[in-house]
Amino acid sequence: MSINDDMSNDKNLSFEDHRDFTITSSKNIDINSSIYVIESRKMLRDCLEKCLIKSFNDQTIMSFASIDEWDQSKILCREGEIIIICCDALETPQTKEDRNDLLFRSGIEARFVLLCDSEDLAGVVEQLSKGVHGYIPTSVSLNVAIEAIRLVQAGGIFIPSSCVFQHCEPVEPVTPRSQFTPRQSAVLEQLQTGRSNKIIAFELKMKESTVKVHVRNIMRRLGVTNRTEAVVQTHKNKTI
Repeated sequence: MSINDDMSNDKNLSFEDHRDFTITSSKNIDINSSIYVIESRKMLRDCLEKCLIKSFNDQTIMSFASIDEWDQSKILCREGEIIIICCDALETPQTKEDRNDLLFRSGIEARFVLLCDSEDLAGVVEQLSKGVHGYIPTSVSLNVAIEAIRLVQAGGIFIPSSCVFQHCEPVEPVTPRSQFTPRQSAVLEQLQTGRSNKIIAFELKMKESTVKVHVRNIMRRLGVTNRTEAVVQTHKNKTI
C-alpha cells in the first residue's frame, strides 16, 4: 500500500499520526485541497485543527508542531492550499527567522495565513510585504477567522478592520444639532419658547427678514412645513 493510500483512510491527520512513514519516505506527499496548521502549543493546535475539520469537511487538515516538522513531512503544496502559522508574543527570534525563511522559500505555491495576538498595523504591513495573504488577530471570532481563511483560499487578502481604523481620525457622530449653524441654533432656541419672529429679531439683534430666512432653513433641514412641527421635531430629537 502506498503512502497516499494510507493517508486516504484518515483524511484529517496530525503530523504525529503520520510522521513514521513521511520521514522514512523519500517521496513527496501530494495532497489536494489541504489546509496545514503550524502551532507549537498542542492544545491550541488540536482545537484549531478540530474547528477546521468541522468547517472545511471536504478538505484535508494537517497540523504540525513546528516548521521543522513541516519540513520533515516533505509535503508538496499546490496553488490555493493554505498554510496557517500561529504566532505568539513569546516566540523566539529563531522562530521568527524560520517563519520568514518559509515565507520567502521558493517552490511553495500555498497561500500563507498568520494567526497572531498583535493587531499593530505596522506589523501587519510588514508581514504582507513578506508574502502573507491573511493576517488574523486572535481577538476576532471563530466565524470571522473561518471566513477569512475562505477568502484567502479564494485568492483574496485579509487584514482586520481594527488594524486599519486604529490609525484613522475619529469621526464625530452627526447629531441633530450639528446640522444647524450657530445662528440657526439660536433662532431655534427662541422658537421653542414660542416667540414670534419680531421678538426673536429683537432678542438676537437681527432683522426680522433675517429671522424668517433662518426659520425657513430650519424647517427645510428638519423636513417640516411649519414652525410648530419644527419645535416638536427638535424636542423629539433633543436637538437643543
